[in-house]
Amino acid sequence: MTFFLKVTMRPTGIVALRALPQSKMRTALRYVPPTTLIGAIAYPLHHLSGNRAETVYDRKTFKSTADGVKNLFEWVTVKTIGKPRLYGALLKINTVYRGKAQSAVTSFPSAVMYGSGDFTITAVYLVNEEKLSKGPYTMKDLERAAWGITRLGSRESVVSVENVETGKAEISEASSAETSYAFPFKGFEVQGRGTLQSVVDWRSGIGDYSSAKRIVMFYPEGTVSVRGKLSVTTVGGETLVLAP
Repeated sequence: MTFFLKVTMRPTGIVALRALPQSKMRTALRYVPPTTLIGAIAYPLHHLSGNRAETVYDRKTFKSTADGVKNLFEWVTVKTIGKPRLYGALLKINTVYRGKAQSAVTSFPSAVMYGSGDFTITAVYLVNEEKLSKGPYTMKDLERAAWGITRLGSRESVVSVENVETGKAEISEASSAETSYAFPFKGFEVQGRGTLQSVVDWRSGIGDYSSAKRIVMFYPEGTVSVRGKLSVTTVGGETLVLAP
């Protein structure tokens, strides 16, 4: 058995998540990656212990403080109701370099969730019970931190937490499942619509992504059927397909 947190959030209209590393032509992610979900809960969780830093300098590189809590989680995934639209605004930037005024054009890409649709983002965190028991935090701390989530990544990505559910879940094996949550796309047969998105594998570290491992995630549009050698669990009446 393992603990779980199920956090239902409502976005305010924009989820501005950049694909890293970036070039001059910046691109945005359509759906929330696992690293962002861990960062979202790590920030209020650190506040409980009085740590308000967002980055730390370690071995000549900067890391996110979220890297310090990533081992608390066995798996992290998300369900998005409503399909975000990618939008990139062009911005003119004025700078002064060596006493000379210069101008440049850059892009500000984001996933837009405006309109009449009822958009919601539901994150599920599977918590490693053994790691939690050996650390400074309790399950109650994680629940308090979940209620304290205010943004997903950038400062533009403001969300409002509407519900937090906790409990225990049991991981089992299956040959087929139906799910609305993102899952790793590797060796599975999928029936249904969705989007493939390459994301950083959060288990390899959170912070410096220049040489980070990546995994391809399938983000369903609605509910899809998955067949293969699966690890699954049920959280709040909904099925999750886990990493192999």
